[in-house]
Amino acid sequence: MTDLLSKYGGKNFQSLPTPSFILQEDKFDKNCKSMLNNVHDLAQITGKEILFRAHIKTHKTAQGTFKQLGLGIPSCKMTSDSIVVSTIKEAHGLLDFQESIGKDYIKDICYSMPSCLMPTLKQLSCLSRRVDSLRIFVDHLEHLENLARFGRPASKKKWSVFIKVDMGSHRAGLDPASPEFLSLVKKALSPDVAEVVELYGFYAHAGHSYSSSSMEDSHKYLIDEIEAVNSAAQLVGQEAHNIDLSKLVLSVGSTPTSNSLQMAEEPALIKLIQNKLVGTLEIHCGNYCLCDLQQLSTGCIKDHDISGFVLGTVFSSYEARNEVLTDTGVMSLTRETSKFPGRGLCVKLEDILYNKPYDYQWYVDRVSQEHGILKPYNDSGADSKDLRLGSKLAVLPQHSCIVMGQFSYYFIVDKEGTVTDVWTPFQKW
Repeated sequence: MTDLLSKYGGKNFQSLPTPSFILQEDKFDKNCKSMLNNVHDLAQITGKEILFRAHIKTHKTAQGTFKQLGLGIPSCKMTSDSIVVSTIKEAHGLLDFQESIGKDYIKDICYSMPSCLMPTLKQLSCLSRRVDSLRIFVDHLEHLENLARFGRPASKKKWSVFIKVDMGSHRAGLDPASPEFLSLVKKALSPDVAEVVELYGFYAHAGHSYSSSSMEDSHKYLIDEIEAVNSAAQLVGQEAHNIDLSKLVLSVGSTPTSNSLQMAEEPALIKLIQNKLVGTLEIHCGNYCLCDLQQLSTGCIKDHDISGFVLGTVFSSYEARNEVLTDTGVMSLTRETSKFPGRGLCVKLEDILYNKPYDYQWYVDRVSQEHGILKPYNDSGADSKDLRLGSKLAVLPQHSCIVMGQFSYYFIVDKEGTVTDVWTPFQKW
């Protein structure tokens, strides 16, 4: 992306081509620092070690990952060297970048897809040579059987596994109260599997916490997450008395539940961690560094916390139906939804530039491939005659993870809206 930076570096984002994805670095940094500091403060309050694992799936970039780990951000109370990736390509891309700059920031990589099939295990075995610790997910008996059949990875270490816990979202994992879960735990601890597999811990993600409408709602889901992985660890203690449960990592998190760590002094959370937790708590999350309208709808963030947006251009307007045509179609916004209407809320560029309260006049009501149709937002009284053809606007996305996947690079801007960098994601597979 050197050519892009040489062409647009130093220019204001208003001059960029559209549609483009713009990332406000100061807001991104603030979000990263807040999360790390919240985890640190919870550890101080409870007197317990609490780990942090950054999920990088939203932006999939080396630069963003290092910030999530607390590197290069002033006033971070802690740093981390542990990440979660959605694809093996992300892991190799990050490690390649590290090698190119002669640094070694990432020590621990977790591959989040429970995919212990032979073709995947071959790829993961190769990856194991490149990182100190590789963690993988299992949630099926056949996964463990495949690991035993494959043998140890190329690193010669045992496979380090998280057992995936389903605590309500029904996407992946097993209910710790189910017979299937007990069978999986017993299999993981059986002598034939234990020759090549080490049970590292339990991992839960409350995806259904996105339905929250307040910080208090999200905090309840956080408690549920912790109780679910703790129950799973207690089950191990019942099956294998020789295992030190304190060594098991109990990893929980989604962006709403992790944002609710702002309520770290809640007595129920402190009591749970201090008196009931049998393993070592780890917080994981990913979207928090960007945020979006889905996160805004949970009540855990403010709209000015959203650090990325899509820059679009007004192409035409239709006075008779009071609608506006832009180049922010499905290829730049997707069809994701939340409690907010349409595919994105429109913000004036001057509100972005001068950090004003966002005055929502328009929203993207519907999308075709490259076309976006704007309608007045609520009772704003917006009039299509007031939007000049060729003018630009910012669109806050419904789901930044999906939207960022539509762009092959991101323009990074400072507080003044000046382009300072271009980040290239490790996309696809």
